[in-house]
Amino acid sequence: MSLPLGPVIALYDALTTPIPLLVSLGLPVSTLDVVGSLRLALAVQQMKYALRMRALQQAASEEKEKNGENAAPTFPADTALSNIWTMLVIVYGGELFVSSFVSQPPSFFTSGTGPTLLTLAHYVISAIMTYAPGILPQEPSLKWELPLSILDAFTRSMLLCSIGPPTILGHRSVTISDSPAALLWTSTIMANGGFFIVNMFNMLSPTGWSVQTPPELRPGGWASLDLLSAPFITSLFATLTQSQSTWRSAAATAGNYVSALN
Repeated sequence: MSLPLGPVIALYDALTTPIPLLVSLGLPVSTLDVVGSLRLALAVQQMKYALRMRALQQAASEEKEKNGENAAPTFPADTALSNIWTMLVIVYGGELFVSSFVSQPPSFFTSGTGPTLLTLAHYVISAIMTYAPGILPQEPSLKWELPLSILDAFTRSMLLCSIGPPTILGHRSVTISDSPAALLWTSTIMANGGFFIVNMFNMLSPTGWSVQTPPELRPGGWASLDLLSAPFITSLFATLTQSQSTWRSAAATAGNYVSALN
């Protein structure tokens, strides 16, 4: 292992170690789980706020062009249940599809820890934005998103290397557990399925749900970074760990090629 990766791996191990206090309370979650849940709760509220402001401006502009006067359009009030439901769909939507494909129960069927943590995260972020609105930004900004991208990288790595692959690698069927296609499809669906559902039903819209074409299926949507990074990162992980016969062959071929160059 190269020296520059040592501190990164040590940090990742520390972040994914269960917090003793929360374990004693019946929530076996790590620091990364907690911070990731808070990050998602904040992101959902930021996206909803940005879409609401955009819809307000558009509705006011249309009303002024139509009647020649400014008007204050109204939208249905946002609810805690709506935000929590959206978070649950983002986190578990892809897993629900994969579970049906491989005949395994989704994780929230056997443990309520994840949904409980997401619910608590929503109320914590809502309380901060309501009673201390200056602490957290209402809309995404580069000043916040740049450092948060490091957190996003850790949570993405955990999903694509520690959460998704075991669903396939530990499957009782050898045909599935040794299938590289199943491994890559699982990572892609689990990483993008939730947002795909949210976008398809327009769950973040301030005017209510409606069916629309998800961005992934619009022109150029296939090239989105989230869509392409999932199978790439999982295939890299599988090659380095030689998790399946295909990846062991790929690692051996790569090793022979590097040896030939030297």
